[in-house]
Amino acid sequence: MLTELPPLNSLRAFEAAARLQSMTLASKELHVTHGAVSKQIRVLEDYLGFALFVRLHKKVSLTDEAKRYLPHVQAALQTLSSATSDLRRQPSKPQTLAINVLPSLTINWLIPRMEQFKSRHPHLYVDLSIGDFAVDFSQGRYDIAIRSCTAIPKGANYIKLMDEDLCLVCAPSLAPKLQNIEDINHVTLLKHTTRPELWEYWAEKVGLTLTQVQTFGVEHFYMLSQAAASGMGAALIPRFFIEEQLANGSLVIPFDAPFTSPYRYYLLTPKSPSLPLKAQAFIDWLLEVFAPYRH
Repeated sequence: MLTELPPLNSLRAFEAAARLQSMTLASKELHVTHGAVSKQIRVLEDYLGFALFVRLHKKVSLTDEAKRYLPHVQAALQTLSSATSDLRRQPSKPQTLAINVLPSLTINWLIPRMEQFKSRHPHLYVDLSIGDFAVDFSQGRYDIAIRSCTAIPKGANYIKLMDEDLCLVCAPSLAPKLQNIEDINHVTLLKHTTRPELWEYWAEKVGLTLTQVQTFGVEHFYMLSQAAASGMGAALIPRFFIEEQLANGSLVIPFDAPFTSPYRYYLLTPKSPSLPLKAQAFIDWLLEVFAPYRH
């Protein structure tokens, strides 16, 4: 029996205000008054026994408890919306789920885990493609996309998957030349060509002046990891991309200098009040698999 269910209207008001960080914007989206949103949030706060927002001048900020609660509320509301939408549509043909994902994320991380998703949802045909272009859902080509960027994406609904935590790595053969941070200036720097500023960000973070001008550029993190493993130089790569290479020793961390880049990973879906159940199934699974990397 479901005995701990808070009022649905209060959850909707909380989710909208938390996502938009504004009671006013939430009231416009829900087509109710500002006072109605505030009242519903107070009802929820009374039910839970703690505050959800810190009220500022023109916007609101989430409390720590609200930050933990929000993803679960969003997932529950989306599941309910998707299930209702699917029942109303009652599709008569097999379901195809079209997903477009960053190349390196697809090759290094997603594909090795997709069998788990397929075993849970054998009725779905997954059409997985790669890309790092701006996604236009109005073309109807994709149900879901995953992108990394430094600002919140526009023109789509989004869920932040994680920050981008980078580690400095190299081949075991190069590690003896990298005993400390200053030694970076004596080896080739392998650069991600679409993010050429990462080394400068890292150097500023660790307090190093870069003087090494010998570089080698590649376009994707997958290529970057292969170049580093071959001994071509040192690279900054998201740890979750190279877990297997770190485990088997083809890449090593010569010294600990972690760095969180300005980039974030987002799951994007069309701007719609509801998603098809096939998309929600993938989102639920992906959030579960990404859980160890989120903070």
